[in-house]
Amino acid sequence: MIFGITSFVLIVILGLRLTFGRFLGRLPEDKRKISTENFKAYVKWIAGWKLSFLKLERWDRCLDRLVAWGRKNFPGWTAWVFYVLVLCYVYLAFSGLFFAWFVPRGLYGFPLLLHVAAGALFAISLTIILFLKARVYLPEKLESRAAAQEKGGFWCPLLGKNLPRIYLEAVAFWVFVAAGFFLAASTLGSMLPYFNYPAQIFFFNLHRWSALASVLSAILALDVMIVN
Repeated sequence: MIFGITSFVLIVILGLRLTFGRFLGRLPEDKRKISTENFKAYVKWIAGWKLSFLKLERWDRCLDRLVAWGRKNFPGWTAWVFYVLVLCYVYLAFSGLFFAWFVPRGLYGFPLLLHVAAGALFAISLTIILFLKARVYLPEKLESRAAAQEKGGFWCPLLGKNLPRIYLEAVAFWVFVAAGFFLAASTLGSMLPYFNYPAQIFFFNLHRWSALASVLSAILALDVMIVN
């Protein structure tokens, strides 16, 4: 119950924060601030979307954008590793959150078996992505890229200036990788016969909260890496 409420609230808060930041980015720089006027305009902007996100053509454009981004950033066969990662993760996130929010019993049956299988593919593809992209987000690589992104960064209303997008990309990447490691470790720990019941409960909770961290970092990555 606590996890379900907390996860839902945090996902909504992050979504509102990211969309509000994008709304402020559309305004002239002197008007980019947290105010009642901007908040009312933001609500009208969101309301203007109506149910457009339910249209199939919008999802087709999103899919085309994702595929094109994957081909651009993962050349050759590595693009398929990225696509496998995305497909597995979509199912893992959807099945995990759906059962956590709406099924008191939790994940079980065939969806659980598919969850475990998708988790194995996810762990393998994430490991490959880590070897391919980790050097891009090392601290010594960030400074030069941050200087190039100074004018086109991520608007922070609290600081009143642009933050280089690469820093948020690095945060999203490393949190996603760390959460993936804890997800895999907690899954393996719960399957081994060497741990008692309290340890199994610990692995279960570790898996849940690591999954939440992974989802939040994935949402952030989607916004700062892929969406224009």
